[in-house]
Amino acid sequence: MLLIEGKPGSGKSTLTKYFKDNLFEKEPLARQAIVASFFYSHREEGELHTNHSNMLRSILHDVLQQNETFFIYFQSLYRKMLLCGVWPYDSLKEILLSFKEHTVKERLYLFLDAMDESDGNHRDDIVQLMHQLCATNKLCIFKVILASRPIAWPSRHLTQFQNIIKLQDENSWDILNFVQSFLAPLNLNFECRGKIIHYIVRNAQGVFLWVHLVKKELIKYDATACTNKEIYDFLESLPTELDEFYELNLSRLEKNEQRDVKVGVRLIQLVLFAYRPLSIHEIRQALAIPDDIDAEYSPSDVSYENELINDIVKRIIHCGGNFLDIKGPRESSNNPNIMVLLTYI
Repeated sequence: MLLIEGKPGSGKSTLTKYFKDNLFEKEPLARQAIVASFFYSHREEGELHTNHSNMLRSILHDVLQQNETFFIYFQSLYRKMLLCGVWPYDSLKEILLSFKEHTVKERLYLFLDAMDESDGNHRDDIVQLMHQLCATNKLCIFKVILASRPIAWPSRHLTQFQNIIKLQDENSWDILNFVQSFLAPLNLNFECRGKIIHYIVRNAQGVFLWVHLVKKELIKYDATACTNKEIYDFLESLPTELDEFYELNLSRLEKNEQRDVKVGVRLIQLVLFAYRPLSIHEIRQALAIPDDIDAEYSPSDVSYENELINDIVKRIIHCGGNFLDIKGPRESSNNPNIMVLLTYI
């Protein structure tokens, strides 16, 4: 059982996704394995994504869908549930635990992301369950990867995790290299550069996203032709927590002209609710269409062309603040490979 622990923006979900996406390539034994996953989230309404019973239902469904021979462990409870329709939490646990007795050699990989957002009432119980699954030496072998923000784990759990990756420890060297690379083009003397590097690495606490936002701020501020002291003082004035950073960015957007605020809201809506990442060309076209859903709209080619923003990249940067990122080569604003993505939610 592996625990990946880190603050928001440190890369927990990114690392978990990397494990899932590269599992078959990195571990040949996993090619015939069963892979099940669940992402806890308190952002959704109700308890659908925080409830441990729902997690167990999802995991069990994934297992059964990939290997029907496990249905034997569901049978007795399934017949009872035909009458009442409610699958009790303890029964779901019992089914999953019974997989240890499977008489055919199988490997199961379970990914549980954002464990800190789960219901705290049974969280310890779930960790204990996963430990029991991984502790088996029988034919059915379990591998569990758990990702979570730092929480107060009971001491017994810390001994049950076979491995723990603390991203605030693991990311320091990469953050150092990243900071050195983006400071290189800035006209800073040796002493100031060293102070800035030390300050950022010390305050990052493994959170790459915070460093990314600091980078944007420093590059923008350096373009105003400031002194070394001014740029370091500006760095110290920036928030050291992500939540505070985004409050700062929101407050800045609110001070824009009403026209810019309206475009910023539409930009974030388009990017957030699109089925797939949108190119800047698609964003430019979408912004040319009125956002009044009741308005009749049948423009001529000339009138539509007049509504198109000339430099869409500048508009996205100005109105989207630090909430939107432009990814891809920028040789042409019509390049379909240039995507507009949310920085952080």
